[in-house]
Amino acid sequence: MVKDIKIFWLLIFIVSVTTCFAIYPPQPKGSIHVIYNNSSRTESIQTHTFDGNVFVNVQELNKAFHAAIQEDHLDNRVIVSMYNSQFIFLMESPYLFYPPEYYSMVYPMIYINERHYIPATFLTVLFPAILKNKIRYDEQKTELIVDLPIDNSIRRILIDPGHGGKDPGAVSFSRKNQEKKIVLQVALKLKKLLLKKMDVEVLLTRSDDCFIPLNKRTDFANKKQGDLFISLHCNSSRRKAANGIEVFVLATAKTDQARAVEALENSVVYEYEGGEEALQKYDDLSLILSDMAQTEQLEESIDLAIKLQANMVQETKATNRGVKQANFYVLRVSYMPAVLVELGFLSNKSEEKKLTNSAYQDKLVTAIYEAVKSFKQKHDMLQ
Repeated sequence: MVKDIKIFWLLIFIVSVTTCFAIYPPQPKGSIHVIYNNSSRTESIQTHTFDGNVFVNVQELNKAFHAAIQEDHLDNRVIVSMYNSQFIFLMESPYLFYPPEYYSMVYPMIYINERHYIPATFLTVLFPAILKNKIRYDEQKTELIVDLPIDNSIRRILIDPGHGGKDPGAVSFSRKNQEKKIVLQVALKLKKLLLKKMDVEVLLTRSDDCFIPLNKRTDFANKKQGDLFISLHCNSSRRKAANGIEVFVLATAKTDQARAVEALENSVVYEYEGGEEALQKYDDLSLILSDMAQTEQLEESIDLAIKLQANMVQETKATNRGVKQANFYVLRVSYMPAVLVELGFLSNKSEEKKLTNSAYQDKLVTAIYEAVKSFKQKHDMLQ
C-alpha cells in the first residue's frame, strides 16, 4: 500500500514537471551559437533533425562547455558534468535528472550511429532554467549566452624518462644496457600511443640522450602547466634476485626498501649536479612549501599509482611489489598528480632480458595507457 502511494505521487510529480515545460518555443534549425561572457571566444553547436524533432549530439557539450561525459550502460544513463553540476540523461527516455529534480525534455534521448543525441530543448529551455545565473538563451538570435567554463580536465600529460646523458641510471646485469636508454624507449612509445588514442597533449622532459637536472624536469612540468606527471625508471639492487614492478608517490619513505630506492634515484643530485651545494638547493624552505602544495594532489596521485600498478602487473605477470611512498626530488615540485614508476630490475638477469625486449615494452606501455585513460575518465567526470 505504501509503495503504491509513493508510485502515485511520483507519477503526479512527473506529470506536474512535464506540464511546467510542455509549452516550448520553436526549436532552432542549423546551429545554436554559444557566446561567452567577457570573452571574444565563440562556439557553435550543430543541430540534427530526426523524425521532425531537433536534437544535438551529446559530445558537442564537451566542445562548448568542457563537459565531462560518461556513458553508464549498466544503469542506462549518460552523465554530463559541467559548471560544477551533474546532468543525468536517461537512455531512451525524455527525462533529465538534475538532483534532486526530474525534468521533461518532451522527446527521448536517442542513439544513432553509436552517438547519443539529446533534444535541443535541453539547451534552449532546461539548461537556462536550471542554471539561471550562468546561462541565458536568446530565441531570436538562437544564441546561448554563458559564463566561460573552466577546463579542469586532464589535457596535458608530462612524461619524464629518468636519467640521461652523463647519468646512465641503473646498469644492467650484463653491463650492456642502461636505464636511461630503456626508459626513453618506453616514454617515446607511450607518447605515441597516448596521442593516437586520447585527446591530450603529451610532453617529454627529454626526447633524446641528454642530461637534465631533477629541478629542471619539474620546472618544465610546472611551466607547461601539466595535468599529470609520470616519471619512468628501472630499478636496481645488490640482491640479484630482486624483481618486480612498483609505483611510488611523494611522501616520507615508510620502509627500508622504499628508502633504498629513494636514495638511489636521488643520488643523481649529489653525483651529477654539484655535490653538497646542489643538495642544499633541494633542501631549503621552498621544498617544505612545495611538499605542502603536493599534499593536495596526494590522493589523486595514489589513485593513479594504484591503477598503474594493477594494470602493469596484470599485463606483464611481473612480481607485484605494490604502491609505495618515498621522498623523490623529481616529485617534490610537481603541482599535479605525480608518480614515479619502477618498470623492473635491470640488476636481475631475467628482467633485463624482458625490459630490453620491444614486445615486453609494448605490454608496459599498453598497461600505462589503460591506467591513464581510466584515471582521466574518473577525474574529468568529477570536475
